Amino acid sequence: MNQHQRQIFTSSLSLAVLSTQSQAPTSFGLAVCRFNAEVTDSGTSPRVQLMPDGYFKSHDGRPDDTELGAWLMDESAFNMLKVFADQRSNDFHFDYEHQTLNADDNGKEAPAAGWFNPKDLEYVPGEGLFALNVKWTDKAANYLRNDEYRYISPVFHYGKDGRPVKLRHFALTNEPAVDGMKQIAVLKGNADPSNSNPETTNPETNSGDTTMNQAQKLLALLGVTVEDGETPTDAQFETGMAALKTLQARANSVDGLTNQLNDANNQVAALKANTNAGGEVDLSKYVPVETYNAMAGQLAVLKSENDGLSIEQEIEKARSDGRIIAAETDYFNQLGQQKGIAVLKATLDARTPIAALSQQQADKTQDKNQQADPELTTEELAVLKATGIDKASFLKNKDAN
Repeated sequence: MNQHQRQIFTSSLSLAVLSTQSQAPTSFGLAVCRFNAEVTDSGTSPRVQLMPDGYFKSHDGRPDDTELGAWLMDESAFNMLKVFADQRSNDFHFDYEHQTLNADDNGKEAPAAGWFNPKDLEYVPGEGLFALNVKWTDKAANYLRNDEYRYISPVFHYGKDGRPVKLRHFALTNEPAVDGMKQIAVLKGNADPSNSNPETTNPETNSGDTTMNQAQKLLALLGVTVEDGETPTDAQFETGMAALKTLQARANSVDGLTNQLNDANNQVAALKANTNAGGEVDLSKYVPVETYNAMAGQLAVLKSENDGLSIEQEIEKARSDGRIIAAETDYFNQLGQQKGIAVLKATLDARTPIAALSQQQADKTQDKNQQADPELTTEELAVLKATGIDKASFLKNKDAN
């Protein structure tokens, strides 16, 4: 729906001014919503009911220009209200007794009582239309806290089917025209729940339609909401009891941890007391820190020496097996020193021996062994190895010849 279409559509709608003041019956309807919101210390209300859910009408019988003689708040109405609300740049405002509409006639000022963002509209099936995060002026907040104003009166356009389609603004009023709305629930900073004197207690908090009696307050603290004027159900009491049990379990857990902490503190205090009193410490369970540090240092030195021997042994074994060549010795030695013997061994074990290197290493070993005997030539050593004659007998026979 574009701007032009919205203008044409809106011009065909009727306007409902929700107050009991007389208006032109052909163009104005009437409905007033009872104020139902807590005013915080900062002067805000998280949720304010603007209209009841379902069909509703005023005490004087209006509207008389809808199909069923009533207004209708439902999901379809909310969707249309949102379409127009989303087009607004300015916040919606509350005034006093619809003075915004009457200012031109009576010449009086029309100060605002509160404001909320057009995006902060909420529809709750079974409850109605709500404004969220309403910011009241200081004057309006004091009026509400002191019960000087109790009801909300919206001004809205509606169609033939009675559904509201566009919101205009809202007013605080004391002349309700629609019955059945939730009762007042204003948070009063000076309320004394212990005051039971019927002469001094606010009648709103002691009458049959009280917003919050003591049971409701307790259930609210436990996260269970009981609608104003309703009696808590068994299910709500059971939910509250479950919440209490959960809180009790958490409290017991905290108590257990506190006891453990106290026991630990007592043990530390007792140990300190014994030490200060010259008490002896069981040396079979404790060692001086100097002794421990010295032993740890010696262990580190021994480990380092053992790792060094193991590194050399692993490298020499790999060379003899033909897994590495002489040029790689320094690399693997550094690897072992840096990463440890386990990494070195895993790296060397992953290598496959090279046959040529193995034979070459064996030949070198044989040559080294052969060259190590100055009394025999290479050929003589070969003869001894082939015949099995021991060296002494061979040299005796050799000298005899």
